[in-house]
Amino acid sequence: MNLHRQLFRSQRYFSPLFRNYGTDSQVWSEKRIVGYSCDQLFNVVSKVENYQEFIPYCKKSVVTLRRDSSLSANLVIRFQPFFNISYTSHVTCVKPYLVTAVCKDMKLFEHLHTVWKFTPDLDNPKNTQVDFAVSFKFQNSYHSYIAALFIDDIVKKNMNAFLTRAEVLYGREKKVKMKSEIIKQNKRSKTGA
Repeated sequence: MNLHRQLFRSQRYFSPLFRNYGTDSQVWSEKRIVGYSCDQLFNVVSKVENYQEFIPYCKKSVVTLRRDSSLSANLVIRFQPFFNISYTSHVTCVKPYLVTAVCKDMKLFEHLHTVWKFTPDLDNPKNTQVDFAVSFKFQNSYHSYIAALFIDDIVKKNMNAFLTRAEVLYGREKKVKMKSEIIKQNKRSKTGA
């Protein structure tokens, strides 16, 4: 399957991120060009079993099922002193351009979707445009409240953790002259007339 067809088909993975999920949904996205190849970034993001080694707050990451282009993993995220979160993530991969994760543990989340999209930079194919987005809503309003307080810091640390991991594996990134574009959105449903 050619690249354009794969990416066109992968657009359906972005659609859940833009639905109106109602009160206390958190949406966060970032776009930046980095000095690593799509293959290198894909290899870092798709190796879920290594997350506990480098992602802040991730205390456990165990792959329980692996297929050609998908996997399931049990994750434990700890925010001391507030809470521990255990859930199963179902990950789909389109090498080397896309990694999506969906949590189907509806006891904890109403929804949790994460998307990493890697596109070769047109000006320099050794660089990659990274589009990262996460959308979530907890079932419990307490968890939503705590997450809203820390989401900026958590997601920024996560993006930097992945880039630091790429540096450990592939060396220092080639400098790119472009600022990242960060979008944070809290969705609230409208009530009343």
